[in-house]
Amino acid sequence: MQATKASNQTLWKQFFKDAILDLDPTSAEQKLEAAKKAIEDRLREIHARGGIDHRERMELEDAQRTILFLGKHEQQT
Repeated sequence: MQATKASNQTLWKQFFKDAILDLDPTSAEQKLEAAKKAIEDRLREIHARGGIDHRERMELEDAQRTILFLGKHEQQT
């Protein structure tokens, strides 16, 4: 069970990194959506368990804000 938790924590971070480091405008939107979904899935997962690491929650919320900002920026260009 611990391995699953660690992999889920790592998964959303990898999607997030892929999205924010993508310089290709043809794939940026898809990667932003994938990161957004991975972040939302992780938030739902930890909420369902009833407990949360406050540091991870702050990281997830920061990542959500960044994805939102980048998504708006992509729409303007």
